[in-house]
Amino acid sequence: MHHIWKLILIGSILLNLIAIWGFFHYIKYGGSPLGELKRKLTGSTKQVTPKIPYLDDNNRIIAKIADGEEDSIRIVFFGASITRRWDFEKYFPNINLVNRGVGGQLVPSMMARYKRDVIDLQPKAVIIKFCSINIRPHMPLSVLQDDMMMMVQLAQANQIIPIVSTIIPSGKPEATIGDFSVVGTLNQFNDWVRQYAAENTLDMIDFAKAIGDEKGFLPRDCSVDPVHVNDKGYLILTEAAQPVIDKVLGLK
Repeated sequence: MHHIWKLILIGSILLNLIAIWGFFHYIKYGGSPLGELKRKLTGSTKQVTPKIPYLDDNNRIIAKIADGEEDSIRIVFFGASITRRWDFEKYFPNINLVNRGVGGQLVPSMMARYKRDVIDLQPKAVIIKFCSINIRPHMPLSVLQDDMMMMVQLAQANQIIPIVSTIIPSGKPEATIGDFSVVGTLNQFNDWVRQYAAENTLDMIDFAKAIGDEKGFLPRDCSVDPVHVNDKGYLILTEAAQPVIDKVLGLK
């Protein structure tokens, strides 16, 4: 019996040493400690290549453009999770909107796919929409501002009409992160967007003004969580976007 407990103790020490090694390897190199342990034990170095969102659909549109078959009167809606969940066929049944929303993406990642998801598709216009997940202590507003200006300039250089938009406010539970004011910083960015659009004669959709409550929060009855909107919220956002889209397409 004594020997069994001794073996258990030795096994426990070994497991703890492996866990500590994995933890420090994770800190130093990133990645998964369990994945690294599996690689060490099996000798496997196989890496999984992540799938590129919308790649097949982009290739389909590009091929149709080359054959002269694709409708040139279309708009790319470029954003993150709120865009991704937006049912364009339901809310914009008579407009050719191409959904290029990727959930959870911050602006630098959006910038990295801007060419393939916007420029290469040669739309008439692009709606540029950032999400409130970007408003964090580690994300300077200058990064968001610079990337929005770059997206606008790239669109214009490729004869695409840029439509900028304000960021939809988050719910009250997301108002602060420690001593960092999410709502205050978000309002600051939205004020900049309005001024930037006015100074450069850009079309703008003011989502924040349309859906925010009197204190600048996402109303509870318009949301499914502190960040994402429900059907009522999407209806409000649609009503805010529709006149701008109609103007750009010459429908009003």
